[in-house]
Amino acid sequence: MKSSLCLILLFIINGIVFPAAQTKDKPSPSGDSRKTGYPVFLNGDSLFSVYSSLGPFSAEVRAAEVNKKLGIFIENLSDQPDSVYLEDKGTYISIYLNNALLMTVTDEDAAYGDTSHLALAIRYAGILKDKLKKHREIYSSETILKNSLYTGAALIAALLLILLISRSSKYVSGLIEKSEKTFIKSFRVKSREIITPGAISTFILLMVKTIQFLLIFIVIYNLSVWIFEIWPQTRKLNPKPVLKGILYTLITTVFSALLYKGIKALGEFFNKKTPSLRDFISDSVSIKSFHILDVESTTEIIRIVTGVLLIFFKLLLLYFYLTLIFGFFEFSRNWAKTLLSFVIDPLQKVISGFVNYLPNLFYIVILLVFTHYLIKLVRFIFREFQRGNITVPGFYPEWAEPTFKITRFLIIVFAAIVIFPYLPGSDSPFFQGISVFIGILFSLGSTSAISNIVAGVVLTYMRPFKIGDRVKIADTMGDIIEKTLLVTRVRTIKNVDITIPNGMVLGSHIINYSSSAKEKGLILHTTVTIGYDVPWKKVHELLISAAKETGNILQTPEPFVLQTSLDDFYVSYELNAYTENPAVMARIYSELHSLIQDKFNAAGVEIMSPHYGAMRDGNQTTIPEDYLPPKYEAPAFRIFGINPAGKSDSDNADK
Repeated sequence: MKSSLCLILLFIINGIVFPAAQTKDKPSPSGDSRKTGYPVFLNGDSLFSVYSSLGPFSAEVRAAEVNKKLGIFIENLSDQPDSVYLEDKGTYISIYLNNALLMTVTDEDAAYGDTSHLALAIRYAGILKDKLKKHREIYSSETILKNSLYTGAALIAALLLILLISRSSKYVSGLIEKSEKTFIKSFRVKSREIITPGAISTFILLMVKTIQFLLIFIVIYNLSVWIFEIWPQTRKLNPKPVLKGILYTLITTVFSALLYKGIKALGEFFNKKTPSLRDFISDSVSIKSFHILDVESTTEIIRIVTGVLLIFFKLLLLYFYLTLIFGFFEFSRNWAKTLLSFVIDPLQKVISGFVNYLPNLFYIVILLVFTHYLIKLVRFIFREFQRGNITVPGFYPEWAEPTFKITRFLIIVFAAIVIFPYLPGSDSPFFQGISVFIGILFSLGSTSAISNIVAGVVLTYMRPFKIGDRVKIADTMGDIIEKTLLVTRVRTIKNVDITIPNGMVLGSHIINYSSSAKEKGLILHTTVTIGYDVPWKKVHELLISAAKETGNILQTPEPFVLQTSLDDFYVSYELNAYTENPAVMARIYSELHSLIQDKFNAAGVEIMSPHYGAMRDGNQTTIPEDYLPPKYEAPAFRIFGINPAGKSDSDNADK
């Protein structure tokens, strides 16, 4: 104490007698005078700050060393605050604590305080003594006993208050349950009951429980804050943010649980109502005449989409629940920001990208609209060509539809090429890599397809056939039912649909039976062989007669017969007849052959085709018995005019 008083008197005398010298000798702080210092703490309170370095020790190291020594000192409550004293060393002053050097105050330290090193050391010593005295009083046995009594009394009062709140809540809940049937009425709109008394009672009970929970939490909150403030060991912990976070967490959990139950109930409701959706979906989903989904598939898709949406909303609820919970506490607030950034950052990028993309989008929309109306104009022009309203020499009406498709394809390709640079991400390496990859796949895997397309275009403008023509392509004979750029479909007379690639069609010979049938008529021909014993004029007459009686055979031009060969045993007669209906040529041939048989049998002319070899009585005719006379008998076999049976020719003639 004596040394401290001497130093104080010395400081006063020095300031009065030598004020100018002090001002002159006071060093200026090195660097910025507003330099941030490193604080010295005692029991959590900031005492002062260290700004300058001392020798090899920086200001941060000096402050840390002082804090370490003070921490060791305050652990022993037997130490006295008066143990702080100063020693003047000339150019600096040392501050001692319990006979141990605590710190040194130099002129450099004083320069930051705009004072002398003696005045600064005295101020530091006074602050230390005052704080040590308060620390001793706070941690004394009397204070601890008093705080313990106060804490116990507060706990008992809080428990009684919580018990009172619980009893009051039970009493009010009992009154509500008793008055449910007498005082609580249902909520009605006109004559329809919207909310039942039970639902209203349940809601009121829920509100009572909520108020009870809030009151109990308020009691616990105030009690915790008061206890943390009364005890010096916990005074700096500040429980208010943590307790508020717990309250907000509980409220958020309750509301999240209610929302989760609501989503779950909504899902169960939709699952129960899904079977009844079939009654509301009366027809399948169609685009023009194409059926995309039937009723069962549509119902199943609705059920799957509903399930996916429910899972999405549950995950979304969990995401925002965790984000809110993390945001209620200081230590996890950065986690909440990170979680929010997972949604907000992509949304911001999407929105900003969409706004920046609007000029390109307008350009694309304008180009699409122009392309749409250009295609409509081209369709109108080629439709007029097809109808014959517009004629160009050398351009046939059946070329209109395929030419329109080719022109439309070229317009769409040109529009796609123009639009491509304005698509989002078109200049990215990923987009370019995908484009190259798709191009390679297309070039390697579409060789035959491209050849068929080229063949389809060539066939279109060669005009070898049209839809409905009866044709023969290689070994396939039937009617053309469809022709596209890739394939041609033929339906045979047995109703078998055969698909032929256009490349094969172009490489095969094509016989068209219908191309000239309407204008010149299709010549159907068949060949019979008759023996030399029958006059050829009679054969011609019989064949032409059979042809004229056949259905779908034209009378003009008339049928005609050609003798195509003179063979060893018979003559070949070819019957030719005109028809306008090649689609029924099989039926015509069948009817014609049956009539030829009838005509020749009626005339007694034997058809030698196909010829055959057999051991038989050559005198017996092969004419069917229906065409023979009633008393017909085969002639006898003769050798050199002699009848081996002994009968004369006159006898046979009589018979």
